[in-house]
Amino acid sequence: MNLLGKIFTVLITVISIFVMAVSMLVYASHKNWQQTAQGLQKQLATAKASNDELESRYQSLDSRLQAELEAAKQNARKLETERVTLLSQNSAIRSELDQLRQKERANTAAVQATQNNNEKLTAEVQSLRDEVRENQQVRDEAFNVTVAKTDELHQLQGQLSSLTERNKQVVSDLATKSAVMRSNGLDPDMPAEAVVPRVRGVISATRRASGTQLIEITVGSDDGLKPGHTVEVFRGQRYLGRAEILETEPDKAVGRVIRRFQQGQIQKDDNVATKLRVG
Repeated sequence: MNLLGKIFTVLITVISIFVMAVSMLVYASHKNWQQTAQGLQKQLATAKASNDELESRYQSLDSRLQAELEAAKQNARKLETERVTLLSQNSAIRSELDQLRQKERANTAAVQATQNNNEKLTAEVQSLRDEVRENQQVRDEAFNVTVAKTDELHQLQGQLSSLTERNKQVVSDLATKSAVMRSNGLDPDMPAEAVVPRVRGVISATRRASGTQLIEITVGSDDGLKPGHTVEVFRGQRYLGRAEILETEPDKAVGRVIRRFQQGQIQKDDNVATKLRVG
């Protein structure tokens, strides 16, 4: 087969395929118009029935709507009446609210004034409390001082009673001692410094200083001796002289022999006395 034959063969095949495709499209688009008309008749009958039903429902709904509309109108009239009533009540409430606000402002002013007064009273109360506390403290201190002074007074009264009793005893003792002093030739009014105690002792040592004989005796300030007192020196029944006390210690004293009274040699272990008994 030559080239031309092959080309014709291909063309014939392509044309066959094209014719087959056209045939299939014609068959696919072919309709049965009778069946379509019958179907449409059924749809029309169904639509009429549905339309009748919808018309019936519309009538029913329209009746209900009219009834509801009438009821709504009645409710609207009722609500209008209630609105008017509420407006009247609202006006009355507003008037009452204005009055209450005025009262509130007045009450607020009164509360503020009361609060200011309370603060002032609180400050005054605090001041009075501080003053009362100070007065209580002063009173307590005064009470404590009074108690202390009362105790001191009682103690002083006790001491006074004791001293009064002691004074009576001292006066009695003084009277007794004055009588004893007078019976012994002493003046009770003589100063104590002028009274020479009656003591006896022994010369424990002698020495010389600047031509003067000094003696140390075994009695001192504990026995009542003082510088300026004099002691008499003797040995047994023999009087030897007199010495003036220069220094004293608790248990001894140092004296200077007065030459104009000396009547013998004064030595250790001689006796001394502030006063001698005659006879």
